Amino acid sequence: MKNFDLHMHSNYSKDGELTPKELIAIAKEKELEVIALSDHDCMLGIDEMIEEGKKEGIRVIPAIEFSTLFENGSDCHLLGYNFDYKQEYFQTIGAVLQKRMDEAFHVRVEKLRAMYPVHIDEEQVLKDAGNENPWFLMCERMFNDPAHADIEDFKDYRKGGKRSDPAPVNFFWDKCQKGSPLYVHVEMPSFKETVKKIHDAGGIAVLAHPFRTFYHNEELLEKAIECGIDGIEAYSNYHDEEMNCYYADYAKKHGLLITCGSDFHGKLKPSIEMGNYGSHVDGKEEILQNFLHAIDKER
Repeated sequence: MKNFDLHMHSNYSKDGELTPKELIAIAKEKELEVIALSDHDCMLGIDEMIEEGKKEGIRVIPAIEFSTLFENGSDCHLLGYNFDYKQEYFQTIGAVLQKRMDEAFHVRVEKLRAMYPVHIDEEQVLKDAGNENPWFLMCERMFNDPAHADIEDFKDYRKGGKRSDPAPVNFFWDKCQKGSPLYVHVEMPSFKETVKKIHDAGGIAVLAHPFRTFYHNEELLEKAIECGIDGIEAYSNYHDEEMNCYYADYAKKHGLLITCGSDFHGKLKPSIEMGNYGSHVDGKEEILQNFLHAIDKER
């Protein structure tokens, strides 16, 4: 049975740590035979990753994790697999979105200051973060600052807390989504339009780590299907076992592909291991074969 991991990030993502060569070394160590590099809105590492994979006999599938907005205004990540990523749209969208996200970071810091009695040296955070995502460094300093020890909302995100691994990611999804005082609107491509662009470029579109957003929300899932998704990343480290089973069952019932991804980033998500999806997966061989058949058929 082939081992695989269809969701990981390199240092070309602002929140990834390792180079494509280093990722391939880990994949070889874990005896993975099929993997996908899916950096955030970024295609810069794909060619390098494919070449490094060939040297070790590992199939690398080109993929992207797109930042999109669902029709209800919620942030929603969408995985595109095996499409013509060298088209101009895909080559330029990353820089456009990064500028908007940089502006949103400043607004979110201001909202944090207004909501909590926190001291955040935004200029120093940006300087120290360098090319990495400043949100992670800011959260680390904010949660660990002794001066913030009495802020009850931070309790679960401090070391040992139930939402502490990884704290910056969980805090963002828990506290910064639409409807929260910390929410900052970032104009992103629509979910539906991005699905179409992936299809038009010869690829398949998969709803990434649906989290609680779509859990037992049949109406929302049906809208995602209406947008044309080909599959659901049912098995993810962000889901508990019940969620993994729910999304896998839903995909089967609706004729959608099931995918499995670790969402490996390296040091910023230290508990996530490449090749691990959060729970046992039944029928891994069938899942992979269905996925490979779909992407090869499209191209």
